Amino acid sequence: MARRTMAQRRLRTALREDRRGVLAHLLSRSDRGVITHAERPLLRAHVEAELRDADDLRRTVNGQQKVIQRLGRQLDAAHDAIREAEQAADAAEQLRAYRAVEEQRNRIIAAGTIPAEWWTATAADRRATHIRAFLDEQTAHLDDPVPQHTGGNAEACPACTAHNPPYPFLCPAPSTPEQP
Repeated sequence: MARRTMAQRRLRTALREDRRGVLAHLLSRSDRGVITHAERPLLRAHVEAELRDADDLRRTVNGQQKVIQRLGRQLDAAHDAIREAEQAADAAEQLRAYRAVEEQRNRIIAAGTIPAEWWTATAADRRATHIRAFLDEQTAHLDDPVPQHTGGNAEACPACTAHNPPYPFLCPAPSTPEQP
């Protein structure tokens, strides 16, 4: 692609503005029906020049859009490659950490300070303790009794205090019949 200097751009802009001024004048004369035979070829030449410029601009824009699309695809591929590399690095780090723990466990077992059975039992017990604590936390609310509607005034009903009942503040349960 040819690079244009600022002077060339200014010159092309000035020529385009002059041509458009002449076009506006010729079109206004044509609207009034007073265009001469000598002005008709001039009008045609200016219109053709504008059409050529418009076609050149369209070609340039299409080329730039194709370049942008190609660069976008390359950028997406680069992001995918980076993501894959990060995942591979994370997996390698996890494998290194696992192997380090395994080596340390094997050294401890080989030294005879802790028997191998105790190591595995302790890890299993720790996992079971964490699982029990998690389940207890998740099911703690299940032991609470469910409040029942008592009927009558909603402000005194334990089930109605959880939400704001509409006026006239009556509990939706049937009220107990009054004793005579």
